[in-house]
Amino acid sequence: METYIVTIYAKEDHANQVEQYYKELQPLYEEATGFVGRKIYRAKTGAMVSAVRSTYSKEELANTPEEDHDHGEHFVMIEEWESVQDRINFGRGLSKEHHMKVIPYLLPNHSHEFYKGV
Repeated sequence: METYIVTIYAKEDHANQVEQYYKELQPLYEEATGFVGRKIYRAKTGAMVSAVRSTYSKEELANTPEEDHDHGEHFVMIEEWESVQDRINFGRGLSKEHHMKVIPYLLPNHSHEFYKGV
């Protein structure tokens, strides 16, 4: 079994469209050779910052600089496949037009790779 993980950032005003796009792909995944399963996660943007701010005093927060990060909504997709080639074949089987449906809604920072457990 192979684990393929994708991380993307949706433009702030387009996270709903990105979520819908990836959800609507599910029937294509289900039909794909070697597909085992997939989970899609959408960040609860701001939840961690809010929790941290409620835990620390104003003085403690004043001494901690904020980290700069991509502005947008973070998505993580974890897919399981029988083989690397099955995932490659699936991606190649989607038309360029299909991929272009979501591209305008994404920020450029993203990653996609196969992973092994440690």
